[in-house]
Amino acid sequence: MKYLCSFLSSVMMAMSLLLSQSANAEPVPEYQIKAAYLYNLAALTTWPIDSNHSGSSGNTRLNDVVKICVLGNDSFGGALQQLIGNSSGSVQITLSYLANMNNAHDCQILFIDVSALDNPAEMLKKLEKMPVLTVTDNLDLFNAGAMIGLFLDNKRLALDVNYKQTNNAQLSISSKLLRVARRVLQ
Repeated sequence: MKYLCSFLSSVMMAMSLLLSQSANAEPVPEYQIKAAYLYNLAALTTWPIDSNHSGSSGNTRLNDVVKICVLGNDSFGGALQQLIGNSSGSVQITLSYLANMNNAHDCQILFIDVSALDNPAEMLKKLEKMPVLTVTDNLDLFNAGAMIGLFLDNKRLALDVNYKQTNNAQLSISSKLLRVARRVLQ
């Protein structure tokens, strides 16, 4: 009985310590996590060889440059700026903000904010055969044909992949990303 009481008090002490640490911990802002996902998408996506977007081979790998574009409002609050010039990773990121779809074909990853949703079906139709990975956090846009959806699910960020759309654009998504995806649409 003495052993049981000692064990229970140790468990209670550990629980109170963990709860006090998590209560004091600052939560990571949503768009900072989304920026990290965009970086991982850049590192774990392969573009077609004839694409003029990345390195000479067309594959994202060490020393390749991936251009991330944001269409619409920038909700990232500087989190994407932190990715620029990050030489410790497998890819280098460049960043561009677009006012409209005119230069979207120059991007490898296009994050489409809800503020840019005048006609999502038409917007995605223009990009469907281009090697541009379309990413959104808007469910309607994802359902209209965006390739990647980043959604909050029970206070956690979930990744949805429209695999059919990525194949149509001749993009190859790493199996590592597919394994962590909440949903993969075939």
